[in-house]
Order: sequence, then C-alpha cells, then structure tokens
Amino acid sequence: MMADKPTNTRRVPDFLLSWDRLGFRLLVFGSLALAWILQGLLADLPWQKLVVTEVGGLMPWAFLTPMVLALDRRIRSKRLGAGGFLGAHLLGMVLVFVPYWLTLRTISLIWKCSESGWSVSQFMAFVPTTMNLVGAFLSVPFVYFLILLGSAAMKHAQARQQEEIEAGRLARQLSEARLALLQRQVHPHFLFNALQAISTLLHRDPETADRLLVRLSSLLRAMLEDASGQTLSLRTELELTRKYLDIEQARFEDRLTVEWHVDDSLLDVQVPSLIVLPLVENAVRHGLSGKVGPGRLTIGAVSQGPSLVLTVEDNGVGATRPIRSGLGIDNTRERLAAIHGGRATLSVETAPHSGFRATIHIPLREEPT
Repeated sequence: MMADKPTNTRRVPDFLLSWDRLGFRLLVFGSLALAWILQGLLADLPWQKLVVTEVGGLMPWAFLTPMVLALDRRIRSKRLGAGGFLGAHLLGMVLVFVPYWLTLRTISLIWKCSESGWSVSQFMAFVPTTMNLVGAFLSVPFVYFLILLGSAAMKHAQARQQEEIEAGRLARQLSEARLALLQRQVHPHFLFNALQAISTLLHRDPETADRLLVRLSSLLRAMLEDASGQTLSLRTELELTRKYLDIEQARFEDRLTVEWHVDDSLLDVQVPSLIVLPLVENAVRHGLSGKVGPGRLTIGAVSQGPSLVLTVEDNGVGATRPIRSGLGIDNTRERLAAIHGGRATLSVETAPHSGFRATIHIPLREEPT
C-alpha cells in the first residue's frame, strides 16, 4: 500500500539553507574565514594577523544574522519600490554596522591586550578613525547581501518543500477518493446480484428465500463493519466470502461444491478489501449458473516468492469468445493498481467447457518508495 511517510523531514539541501541555525552560520562564516586565511598564507602574510582579521571580521556575522533578517522582514513588509527597497537596505547596513564595528574593536582590544598586557591606552581602539571605520564598513555590503541571498534561498527551499507536501497530500486524497468510489461500486453490484438470486426462489421455495434474506442481511452487516477500509486481513476477506457462498450453496443445494486451499500462515496478511468476493461472485454467476450438473469452485491462497497468490477457479461453462471485462474484473484491476501500482496483477484464464481461473498476485511486503 502507498506508504504514508512523514513529509516534513528536512533533506540535506534544505538544511544547508537554514540561516536560522547558529551552528550552520558559524560553519559558513568560519569556512569563508579559513579560505581567506589560506589565501593570505599563500601571499606570505603573517598568520596571526590573518586569524584576527579574517576570523574576527567574519564570525560576528554569525550572531548578527538575525538582526539582518529582522531588518529584511520589516523592509519587505513596507512593500517599497525598487529605489525605496535599496535605500532601506543601505540604511539597514548602517544600523548593522554599529554593533559589527563595536564587535571588531572588542576583538582587536582583546588581541592586543593578550599580546602586550592590559593598559588604559589599549582602549583607544574604541576611538573611531577613518581607517577603522572605512576598513570595517567595506566588508559589510558583501556579507549583508550574502545573508539576504541565503535567506531568499531558504525561503525558496521551504516553499518548494511545502509545495511537495501539498502535492503529496492532494495525491493521497485523490487516490483515497478513487479507491472509495471503486469500493462503493462493489456493494450495489453485489447486492443486485444477490437479490436477483433470492428473487428466483421467492415463489418456488419461500422458506429458502427467507433464509437467504437473513444470511444476506448478516453478510451486508459484516461488509459494512469489516470491509469499510481500503484493506483488511485475508482472514476477514475469506470469512466474508464464506458468508456469500453460504447464500449461493443454499440456492444451488447439492450442485455447488466449494474447496478451500488456504495457507493458514497467510491469514493475517493485509489485502485490498473485497478483492476475492467479486471474483467468486463472477465465477458463480457466469461460470457455474449455466452449467448442467454439479459445479466445483476452488479458492486458494498461497505464498509464491515475494507474492501472495490468490486463485478463484471453477469448472463451469467457460468462455466461447474473448473475455469481456466487466465490473468485477475491471474494478479489481483498478483497485490493485491504485493500492499496489504495478506490483500487483490480476490474470484470467478460460476456455470453452473448461471454466474460469482468476489469479491475483499481491506483494507480501511493500517496496520502499
């Protein structure tokens, strides 16, 4: 059966776009800093200065990213034009620059004090100068827009994921609705044929007809209670089939013999609901009703490799012309396809005076999708 797997599991590509995760932000900016440090080492720059400059210049953005994203949300909520949008983000850069510059100056202070000891003169690092202001601000636009790009990519990934979830939900709903429609078709078709069988006995044998009506009522109650879902156990399916055959055997009397060849270890296997009963009904109605003399119906359930094999076979009149698919066969094939796809099959074999044999193959275990 189609698996209802969790659809909200985030895949790796989507996780890598999650700017809301501090660990990932540290990884991104740390990787950029490492790349630039290696580039500086190749240019024979002192590694101590590279570490302070690159790591100190990039890592603060891992913590300032929420501020950038908050500004972006506020700017987008204003629905500004292109010029207003750009101007608002330029102002956003200035606002973000203030805590960024203070962070850089703090890192510089700590580094210098660790090298030459603490002194009041070191706090001159917090005095704004053209050099430290311009030097810090030059890196702001690149990282600022990198954050906005990552945020936009994340939103697109989330939107795509939501679309996939919605598409999967709609597909399941359509599939379930189609299965429900196919299943509802079985009940009136079966009921019509059963009532038609009983009506032939009303005048000829009222007592038998009355007894069959009681059995039909019991069968319909069991079908409503036990066969309302898409699947049921093979045990329940065969019990419903037995109830139906009780009606037909009362009508046929000694002219109908039923043989069961069922592997008891398979009785708890889930099968599409009412998958055997329509085939049994077809065998009785089209294969055995017109047969002169005793009729035999054989129902089997065995395992064959990875499949459950269900068979319904009769020794009735068979077909003298190519089989015309009817509601029972078509409905069964469509329900098998809807639940199991191409992994389940229904085949019908017949020949004049050789009866019918319907064979269903159902996978015992569903393949992962």
